[in-house]
Amino acid sequence: MAATRPGGDATAAHQVAHQAGYQAAAIGRDGIRDRLLAEMDPAVAQSFTDQQVRELERVLAAPAARPVPVDIRITVPFYRRGFFIAVLAGPERRSPARRRKDRAAHALWTFWNLCCFAVVSILSVPTAIGLLHILAEGL
Repeated sequence: MAATRPGGDATAAHQVAHQAGYQAAAIGRDGIRDRLLAEMDPAVAQSFTDQQVRELERVLAAPAARPVPVDIRITVPFYRRGFFIAVLAGPERRSPARRRKDRAAHALWTFWNLCCFAVVSILSVPTAIGLLHILAEGL
């Protein structure tokens, strides 16, 4: 039996998720909403008002981000695990505030980024020299 949340009656979907022990399948927007509620502490999930659940539904219904023109993602085998490389490129669509937030969350000058830059630089020099040599021979 679903408890009534402060600020209004529980929505039917919320009641079903509550009665099912918050184990709703993650299918579609409602499934994602129910899965989010299922992952929360039950007391917190029950505390949502109808307005808060509607706002959660509105945000989940928002269109997904548009794909970027260049989206290269590969996994390189390395020892037993491997690592991934992702290159994304396209027109900048983020707001200045979002860019500042992203810069703060993902610093450019970290140890591993510097290692990656060094490896790419070391590999780029012989490649450039080889290409110049091939071009010079062709002339």
